[in-house]
Amino acid sequence: MLKQFSQETEKTRFETFVDAILAIIMTILVLEFSVPEDAFSSDGNIKSYLVHLVPSFVSYFITFSTIVVLWMDHHNLFRLLKNVDIPLVFLNFLFILFLSATPFTTSLAGRNFESPYAITIVAVNYVLMNLAFSSIWVYVMKNKMIPEEILHQLSTKRENIIIFAGILLQLASIPLAYVSTYISFILFIVVLILHIIRLWRH
Repeated sequence: MLKQFSQETEKTRFETFVDAILAIIMTILVLEFSVPEDAFSSDGNIKSYLVHLVPSFVSYFITFSTIVVLWMDHHNLFRLLKNVDIPLVFLNFLFILFLSATPFTTSLAGRNFESPYAITIVAVNYVLMNLAFSSIWVYVMKNKMIPEEILHQLSTKRENIIIFAGILLQLASIPLAYVSTYISFILFIVVLILHIIRLWRH
């Protein structure tokens, strides 16, 4: 059983499977926006409807961009691996478990953007999702699944600092949501920017 994913083709097949799941989740995110069946009576009503959706658009943008960053990280990791094993596969599914909840938590936060409890739920989702993804990296490093010559070229210390800082900011957004939910949204965006800068410098 432990040799089930030992071949390069199996690794590619699993990565393709994960990519397909991420694509489905990203599609579900946008499906949360529904247009009323009845036509709007005026342009003003359309504008009013779109203004009402602004918080949902912001929440959607943050989550969509976060998934893009995680996909890029996942791709960067898997291109360094020669093969995968069963524990790594299970850790990936743990990551997908929390990732697949984002359409629900994102929609909840977008429609209830002034509710600290709704923001807490999406923040917890982000934290668990990032911890699950971090556990994949920890497992890979611990089991030396990346060749040493490649490992030396990675700026792991800087990467770890940014990832750890991002998780701390997401955790901080939970109590701060009870001060102002807008602070939490700002922290989500700050975390996103930090990760984009990190990937840009790869």
